[in-house]
Amino acid sequence: MNSYLKSITPDGLSGIIFALEGIAGSVVLLNGPTGCKFYHSATSDNQILRQLEFDPLNYPINWYFGQPRVPCTYLDSGDYIYGGKDKLVEALEYIRDNVAHSIVAIVNSPGAALIGDDLLGIARSVLGDETIIAIETPGFSSDICAGFETAAIALIDAIDPPKLAPTARTVNLLGISIFQKYVLGDLAELRRLLGLCGITVNCALCADSSPEAVRNISSAELNVVVRPEYARETAEHLKQRLGTPYYVAEPPIGFAATEKFVRDICDMLGCDAAPAIEVSERARAGAYTYISRVNSLVGLPKGARVSVEGTYSEQLAYFKFFVQYLGMLPEAALTFCPRVDYAKLQFEEFMRGHGLADVLERDIFEAQNELVFASGATISQLRNAGQHFVGVENALPGLGYIDVIPKTHLGVAGASLLVEQVLNGLLL
Repeated sequence: MNSYLKSITPDGLSGIIFALEGIAGSVVLLNGPTGCKFYHSATSDNQILRQLEFDPLNYPINWYFGQPRVPCTYLDSGDYIYGGKDKLVEALEYIRDNVAHSIVAIVNSPGAALIGDDLLGIARSVLGDETIIAIETPGFSSDICAGFETAAIALIDAIDPPKLAPTARTVNLLGISIFQKYVLGDLAELRRLLGLCGITVNCALCADSSPEAVRNISSAELNVVVRPEYARETAEHLKQRLGTPYYVAEPPIGFAATEKFVRDICDMLGCDAAPAIEVSERARAGAYTYISRVNSLVGLPKGARVSVEGTYSEQLAYFKFFVQYLGMLPEAALTFCPRVDYAKLQFEEFMRGHGLADVLERDIFEAQNELVFASGATISQLRNAGQHFVGVENALPGLGYIDVIPKTHLGVAGASLLVEQVLNGLLL
């Protein structure tokens, strides 16, 4: 109970909704009460804007309840007893006749999963042969990573992409979600770096990708799993179904990790990594100028205490950069989705190998933090507990900052931003 009180962790239902909301032109109909929809609609709309202005009057009180995303059947106690078919039919008829869409996805809320309505059968009776995804069991007790993979695999199976001849030097990006803090900046940076090496991104699955890109997903030569907790099973599913090989990356956080990421992909595709490596080396030299200047004045960032919230693979990548490049001292680690332990062993080995085994056991809420890279929720909870530190958001939910310029913690641009955030944070 204490761990849940200290960390507001998104669940499998959120993972499903955010994965499906990452498909351009999709309508994700939540079959459940209104309380399950508002956060998901607001988050999806804030991450990828689909309208220039927001007027709640443009979205009907039924189904949309004044929000532009994630319509809802607003089930009540009677529907849980007698079934929610009537409301589901009415909502689907409204979407069919009034809302431009490419895919309709119906997702049960946890309670609605107990009713037993045939979601796909009901949807077919209204929408005919349209592309429909129906997820009847939302996995409320699972985490967001598991939910994301459930939806991604359901999407692939619903679209049923054909097996195509792969296009040389083309990749798909897997494991990027619109729930991740800097989704658009992440995509732009990875496309930029790979593009420098002559590699084209075909589809970023469930990250503002079009249904057409998903239909052509097998035309890529390689699937790149950017964050393994969100996509390793999906990559294996695509390999079994379409024969596409995959590469499971350590998230490219920091200069060294980014250079390895690019080199590995280029080696697999027969490309020259030199153009991207040159960009990284120039940025690394530029960052060092500022690091050296600050270090000569106040001795920082060397020895500064830093804590990180993230999946095991994200924690490993962040701490490698902070320790090996910036000389910082890990203070605590708050693990996001700990049941998805793909990189747990590597993370623990890294910490113990640097004499930091105690960090693995330290509670972030009892740590002596100077810098904390975490979600806005965790940063707020730590501040409410009386801690004095500089918080840097690296995950959602956020604190409301509007990023007009796309940002990222991935790639060369991300490493440079991290250096900037660390130096400015420590000098505050």
